[in-house]
Amino acid sequence: MTSKDYPKKRWTVLGLAWGAFFAVAMAWYIMPTLQPDILELYGITGSQFQLAFTLPFGVAAVLCIPGGMLADRLGIRRAATLGMAISGVGFLLRSRTGSFEILLGSMLLVGVGLGLVMPNLPKLVSVWFPSDETGLATGIYNTGLMGGLSTGMVIAPFLPAWQSGNVLLGGIVLAFAVVFFVIVRDTPPGKELPSTPLVEGLQRAVKSKNAWVAGFAVFAGLAGMVAIQGELPVALFEIHGIDTATGGQIASMITYGGILGSLTIPAIATKLDRRKGTLVSVAVGFGVIMFPVWLTGNTTILFVGTTVAGYLAGGALPIIMEVPTWLPRVESDPVEPQHVGGASGLMTAMMNLGGFIGLPFIIGPIIGWQGYTIGLLAAMIIFSFQGILGILFTLPELGD
Repeated sequence: MTSKDYPKKRWTVLGLAWGAFFAVAMAWYIMPTLQPDILELYGITGSQFQLAFTLPFGVAAVLCIPGGMLADRLGIRRAATLGMAISGVGFLLRSRTGSFEILLGSMLLVGVGLGLVMPNLPKLVSVWFPSDETGLATGIYNTGLMGGLSTGMVIAPFLPAWQSGNVLLGGIVLAFAVVFFVIVRDTPPGKELPSTPLVEGLQRAVKSKNAWVAGFAVFAGLAGMVAIQGELPVALFEIHGIDTATGGQIASMITYGGILGSLTIPAIATKLDRRKGTLVSVAVGFGVIMFPVWLTGNTTILFVGTTVAGYLAGGALPIIMEVPTWLPRVESDPVEPQHVGGASGLMTAMMNLGGFIGLPFIIGPIIGWQGYTIGLLAAMIIFSFQGILGILFTLPELGD
């Protein structure tokens, strides 16, 4: 089927999927910029903040595979809508303050929602678009997550108050859930959902060297990046005296620059048939640029340098996330076309696990022991490790 055989409504579906992911990410990522205020409001320590902030990644890591299976029973639309609604309720509950348990419980709900949203919205987009447009649609869709993360850090200081801000953001997420449920359908008219043997796919994926290399690569990438973005605003304040509002804007440039990188670098790498070399260059290049920029403490240099470093970082993840699509073309790999969903599920679980573990269990303790400079350097090294792992990929020929 060509694009002419698909309804124009597919762009509405894509827009709603983009908006929903943007809204959830934005509401979540107001936390790094407001970390000093949150510590006071809930009476918690920095370590407790780090755990609550990254908890949605951990919950999503556990639930993303069952969340995909749930869609087989409820349908993709209902499962994704349920996820949005649960996340929205989590943000509403986050408006309550006073204890660590309240914050942890609200972020637990956000994670449960993400565990339903993350595996199903991309699947919905892939069903609504022809194969020659799936790459473009997925790239556009993923910018919703990246743009939401950055926007959350930027708007955080301008919210009227923590309580009312969470009510507003939670309401936006719930509104998207309602509109999504009313407008979106599981498939275009006349098309059925393809069979997705997820369990069989997972069984094949765990036997694939490439799938595991990709899984550990995205684990390292998200472990390093979440730690950097989660701590950079307060680190800029503590070390360089830059207010957290400006620090949040600087940190947001990583993903704003990354949006452009994600849309251009993978295409260039594929055209030149230099995917391995490009992955190593952008993953290592991020830290090579970002660490000296951090050391300057100069606001102008930080804005410009962080944007450039973010552009490079944005090119890494799409190259790795493409791995499941080309595994069936590698003769020695056990993953066949019908098992791609299982390989994607394994990678998504590993990616979220990295996002959960990196800050509270690796970088946070290093910061407490050696300070922000050494902690951020360690996070950049972990991020670069995904490029080193990329050398181990067995790639198909472009003409295959």
